[in-house]
Amino acid sequence: MPAHRSKIHFGALWLIVRPWFFGFLGVAAFGYLLYFISTMGPRRVGSAQIVMKALDDPVVDKLLHEIGELEKKFRSADAANLMTPEALDALAQALDKQRELIRVCPSAGTDQTTRLMRLDTELASARARDKISRIDRLEREGEEMLSGSEADQAVEKLREALRLQREVNSSSASSLYKNYVRETSLSQTISSIEAAPLKKEMDVFLEKARKATVEQRWSDALSAYTSARDMQTRINREFGRTRYANLADEDNLDAEIESLNAAGIVADIDAKEKAGDEAMAKKRVVEAAAFFADAGALQLRVNQTFKRSRFVSSQRIEDMEVKRQTALSSDIADVLADTDRAIEEYLKKRQIVAAEQKIQEAVKLVNKLFADFPKSLRLDGALKIKLTYLSLRLGVFRKLQDEVYEGLLPLPGAAERMLFKTEVPQSLYVMVMNINPSRNPGRTFPVDSVNWNDAQEFCTRLSWLLGTKVRLPSLDELHMAMGRCDSEMWSKQNSEGHSHEVGRLKPNAGGFYDLAGNLAEWTSAENAADKALVFGGSYLDEPEVLIKAPQESRLKSDRARHVGFRIIVELPSS
Repeated sequence: MPAHRSKIHFGALWLIVRPWFFGFLGVAAFGYLLYFISTMGPRRVGSAQIVMKALDDPVVDKLLHEIGELEKKFRSADAANLMTPEALDALAQALDKQRELIRVCPSAGTDQTTRLMRLDTELASARARDKISRIDRLEREGEEMLSGSEADQAVEKLREALRLQREVNSSSASSLYKNYVRETSLSQTISSIEAAPLKKEMDVFLEKARKATVEQRWSDALSAYTSARDMQTRINREFGRTRYANLADEDNLDAEIESLNAAGIVADIDAKEKAGDEAMAKKRVVEAAAFFADAGALQLRVNQTFKRSRFVSSQRIEDMEVKRQTALSSDIADVLADTDRAIEEYLKKRQIVAAEQKIQEAVKLVNKLFADFPKSLRLDGALKIKLTYLSLRLGVFRKLQDEVYEGLLPLPGAAERMLFKTEVPQSLYVMVMNINPSRNPGRTFPVDSVNWNDAQEFCTRLSWLLGTKVRLPSLDELHMAMGRCDSEMWSKQNSEGHSHEVGRLKPNAGGFYDLAGNLAEWTSAENAADKALVFGGSYLDEPEVLIKAPQESRLKSDRARHVGFRIIVELPSS
C-alpha cells in the first residue's frame, strides 16, 4: 500500500516537471547548434595570427616612412628622366609595402586606399612607357624585314610587339598608354602576312583553272577550281579580318565549280537545241518539238541541281518551250495561212459563199492555235483580229461589196486604181465600222468628224472585206481625178452652213463628185507623221477658193464636221 502511493506521487510529479525538462533540452540543443555553425569553415593553418595595428602604431609608422622614401627615389629618377630598373624596383617595393599597410591596418582610411591605387597606376604606366618604346622598335624592325622579304622573322617581331601591346592594354596603366587600334592593326598585319602564302597559292590554282577552262580540259579545271575554293574558304575562316578574306570570291568559286559540274549537261542542251533547229529547217516538226522538250527538261535539271552555276537560266527554259510550241503549231499555222489566202481570193473574185465557208474554218483554226499553243511564234494577233472581224460580218459581204464596186470609177490614166466617185457615205461607213461619228447625220450624207486614223482603220477593214488593198488617195491622185475643176460645188454660198448628200450635184468630166467642196478629204501620209493633208476645201469655203483645189495640213488626231474622206481600191493586174 505505501509502495503504491509512492508510484502515484512520482507520476504526478513527472507530469508537472516534464514540460520544463523538455524545454531545457531544446534550449541546450539550440545552443550547441549555434556553436557548431559558428565554428564551421576554413581555419588559418599554423599558430600565427594577424595582429591588427592602429594608424599610430610604430609598425605602421615605419611602413609609412619606408613607402615615402621609396617614392622619393622613384620621383627623383622620373624628374631626371632616368627611368632605371632600380627606380622601377623602388616603386614596386613602395606598392608592395602599401598593400602590407592596408592589410595590417584596415582602419587606414580612404587616403591610403587612394595612395595604393595611385602607386599601382604609376608603376603600370612606367612599365608601359618602357614597353611602348620596345613596341615601336619591334614594329619598325618587322616592317623593315617585310620589305626585305624576311616574312618569318618579321612575324616574330610583330607577334612580340602585339604581346607587349596587349599587356599594356590589359594593365592598370593610364589610358594615355593604351592603344587598342594598334593592337588590332598588329593582329591584322600578322594575319595578312600568314595568309599571303595561301593567297599566292590560291592564285596559282586559279590561273591553272582558267587555262584549263580555255583549253576545255574540264576535269583539270574542276580540280584546280576546287583547290582554289578550299584555299579561299580557309582564308575566310582563319584570316577573316585580312584583305584576302572575301566571301563573295568564295561564292563565285562555288559557282564556277557548279558550272563545270553542269557543263556536260549544258553541252547536251546545246546539242538538243541544234538538232531541233535542224529538224525544223527540214519541216520535221514533231521531231523538232521532242528535241526542244528534252532541252528544256535538261535546263530545268541544271537549274534545280546546280543553283549557283552561271548556266542557271529560267529564260532558256522559256525559250525551249517557245520553240517546242512553235514546232507543234507549225502545221496548223501553215493551214491557217493557206486558208487566209483562199479567203482573200474568194472575196477578191466576189465568191461570197465560198469565202464565208473558209472564214468559219479559219476562225476555228485560229482559236485552236491560240488556245493550244499560247507561246508559239506562229501566232498572228493581227490575223486573229481580222478573222474575228470577218466572222462578225457574215451575211453582209455581198451587199457591202455591191455598194463599194458600184461607187468606184477608174482613176484617169491608171485603170488598175479605182477611186470612189463620192466621199464615203455614212451608210457604208456604218456597215464597215459599226459606228457613226458624224455630226450631220444621214445615210446618204458623207461621213464627217473622222480623224485620219479613223479613215485609215476603215481602209484596213474594207481591205479585209474586199480581199484587196484599200487606202486613202494621195494628193496627186486626187488632182488626177479632179482634172479641170468643172463640176458643181457645195460652197459657202449654197451649202447653208452644212454638208449635203453625196452625188447630188453635177459630177466632173471623170464622173467624180464633190472633189471640191462639200467636205475636205484626208489624203495618204506616212504612218510616223503626226500631220496629213486635207484636199479640196469644204462647204465653209468661197467658190473662188474651191476652184483652186485648196489643201491644208492638219493633225491626224483632228476631228471636224467639215472633213471626211474617199478611198482608192487597188485591183489585181490579172
